[in-house]
Amino acid sequence: MNVTYYGICLITTALCLCTPASAGPLSTPITDNQFAADTLIIGVETTDYAPYYHLQDNRYSGLGRDILDAFLADAHLMADYYPLPVPRLFLLFTQQQLDFKFPDNPQWSEDLKSGLTVYYSEPVIQVTEAVMILNDHQGPVRNIGTIMGFTTPGINAEIQRGELTITQVNSMDQMLKMLENRRIDGIYFNTRAARHAAAERASPLTLTTLKQIAPYHYAYHLSSIRHPHLIERFDRFMHDNPEVIRALRQSYNIP
Repeated sequence: MNVTYYGICLITTALCLCTPASAGPLSTPITDNQFAADTLIIGVETTDYAPYYHLQDNRYSGLGRDILDAFLADAHLMADYYPLPVPRLFLLFTQQQLDFKFPDNPQWSEDLKSGLTVYYSEPVIQVTEAVMILNDHQGPVRNIGTIMGFTTPGINAEIQRGELTITQVNSMDQMLKMLENRRIDGIYFNTRAARHAAAERASPLTLTTLKQIAPYHYAYHLSSIRHPHLIERFDRFMHDNPEVIRALRQSYNIP
């Protein structure tokens, strides 16, 4: 896809960056007429990771989008956000049907990326993942819930030693219901996003970090196979506009 520079279409103060509706089956390719010509396609997750990213009224929202929107406006680029379940997101990205993927990390789905040159931005958002349990949990912690397609770098050693087993689910809501009903002992997730989701439920849950396993700290990146020059341009934007990034983070109370 050739990148054409456009003026950004503004509706009041919002960027006119469209979010396509529901995604199809895992193997369904993106069709030629699904997106406007010369519009960059940013593959994103349908996972509820508020405040970092989530779908709100069928619109991709959160800190991640706000940072990407600021870059697109600065660079005079048009883009569509394409929300997908994690397995299909990785599949379409590695099939080079997407211009960008957010978030991404070199540790995620390394087998699917084998043989490909993937370009990663500098860290966009620093995060912490951990095993989290209900505050009143009693007994051992063995069965851990996670989202289907997620990589679990913070507990890989425990899984390989047979100390933990994984139950994969489709959504954060399903995972918290299983935790509430004691069908799993804990969850492996972004700690801030997990606490946010648990507190926002109709029946709020109180989560605590499992002390026996150290939290895992790493970062979310923007990635691309097709546009290394735009990854470099995004890095320059982040470097040259720290006050913009700082203000966006502060708007979500993220240090």
